[in-house]
Amino acid sequence: MFGDWLVNELGRRRWSHSELGRRAGLSQVQVSGVIAGQRSPGCDFCIKVAQALGESPVLVLVMAGILPPQETNDDSAISELIELARNLPPDERQQALDYIRFLYQKRRG
Repeated sequence: MFGDWLVNELGRRRWSHSELGRRAGLSQVQVSGVIAGQRSPGCDFCIKVAQALGESPVLVLVMAGILPPQETNDDSAISELIELARNLPPDERQQALDYIRFLYQKRRG
């Protein structure tokens, strides 16, 4: 259930419903209604929540049941890396790539 997932994410950050609302530009009533299952999260809600949480919009839309789970043969860490990289600005994307190359070269010796 999306509400359970969202409660877990808020707990990890030690955020209240009001804090998420403030950061996402949503009312506390909207956030609480979705968490309680009284309101369905829409695309706009999910995108704002994703931005506030620093998560991939695709992840939040999948968790909300708006998008189907992503089909991939890669493990979940690879999928998450790809999705996170897509949402970085180009200069930060290059920094991430440089770091991953560094880790790879370090393992090769």
